[in-house]
Amino acid sequence: MKRSKIAALAALGALLLLGAVAGVAIGAGRDTPSDTTTTTSTDTGTMTTSTTETTTTVATTTTTPTTTAPPIAYGVADDTGKYADDGGAWFDTMLTAAHLTEVRWTLAYDPANPAGINELPFIQRAAPQAQKDGVHVVLALYARPGRVHSPAAFCGWAALVASTVAQWGINDFIVWNEPNTALYWSPQNAKSPAAYEALLATCYDAIHAADPNAKVIGFGLSPRSNGPTQTAPIPYILAVGAAYRASGRTLPIMDQMSIHPYPNPNSPTDRPDVGYKNPDFYGVPNLGRVKQAVYDAFHGTAQPTTLTGLTFRIDELGWQTTTRAYLQYYNAENVAVVGEQTQANYVAWAVERYFACDPSVTDVEWFLLVDEPTRNGRNTRGVSIGGGWQSGFLTAGGPGVSTPKLSYTEDAPLFTESRAACTAGMVTWRPHARVSAKNGKPKRVVKKRR
Repeated sequence: MKRSKIAALAALGALLLLGAVAGVAIGAGRDTPSDTTTTTSTDTGTMTTSTTETTTTVATTTTTPTTTAPPIAYGVADDTGKYADDGGAWFDTMLTAAHLTEVRWTLAYDPANPAGINELPFIQRAAPQAQKDGVHVVLALYARPGRVHSPAAFCGWAALVASTVAQWGINDFIVWNEPNTALYWSPQNAKSPAAYEALLATCYDAIHAADPNAKVIGFGLSPRSNGPTQTAPIPYILAVGAAYRASGRTLPIMDQMSIHPYPNPNSPTDRPDVGYKNPDFYGVPNLGRVKQAVYDAFHGTAQPTTLTGLTFRIDELGWQTTTRAYLQYYNAENVAVVGEQTQANYVAWAVERYFACDPSVTDVEWFLLVDEPTRNGRNTRGVSIGGGWQSGFLTAGGPGVSTPKLSYTEDAPLFTESRAACTAGMVTWRPHARVSAKNGKPKRVVKKRR
């Protein structure tokens, strides 16, 4: 990274005037980690394996000029500003001072209030503030509880949301969060991908009818599975594509695709270049698997692939840091963590060697600007409240308590450089010839490195 720019940001700590609300985001509640293995790789175009009727493919990478790639924007996934008493004024100041310009907020459909928006008072306070501060807001729409996913009811509500928030320049909507997990979409079974495809198609039409300027973002895909409570992401994409083809639809179902390339939860301190050995999962160095699955699922249809304009929004990713030196956190840590310098290095690594180098990645929202104070997702009485993430760029606490981590000051310059931050050569992805599976068995996996 270009550390000559770091000194100019050293004074940002003087801006700390945070409200006491802890960051809340839907990715903070996660299923039990799966028993999987990881592998170090720089292969951004690895082969995918399917257990469905689709086929196995391989992809490679080459280099292209940065001038041919679309710009890339960075931000965070964090609800702190949405809930803040000041409408997020401080949050927005801290966000933009680090050259982060986007924020993803969550918004849940309540089947008990299908014609209303439960958190509308928060949106009415925070959205105008974000618009004033030049912060681009993205809304992740999902339902609570996860078993409620009627396309007509949910998408009617999504259209209401779209028509309501357009006045504040909010036009980007992620339809659902991690629908391949039972935590957010239940039950998980062979019919789940087709059910999600039907919902996404319905929402695509409803949201665009409510706001012609809208961008409908699909999936919000978890990077792994852990048995019956999750569906592996690569087969899930393929199954959604099969349902789309079977429907005979002649319109797209998404304008962009959301993915969450977290490291393996069994080894959450892995570097960005450590992906998943299982070819049905994906991490930062395995985005080629996602591209290939999208291509196999949708090529030749009205739904664009990454070869025909579809881009990725990475709206959750992060590494939790040690908090032993801070008094504002509580309860014992329950996961492996990294030091603040390592977090800063990992963020820079992901930007310089992967995201800035991949024209398909146009938006990155790191998971949290502000840490959550509970280390294990429980309050001081031991009651589960969800969350428990310390992957932010700022420590928890509030005004006069929160302080910048090293990632806040060291990585901020990278976020202004767009594609120029790439140090590994720009990626050009292409699919390879597909080889059909025999007897319905999974296909052999061959990896090709650049």
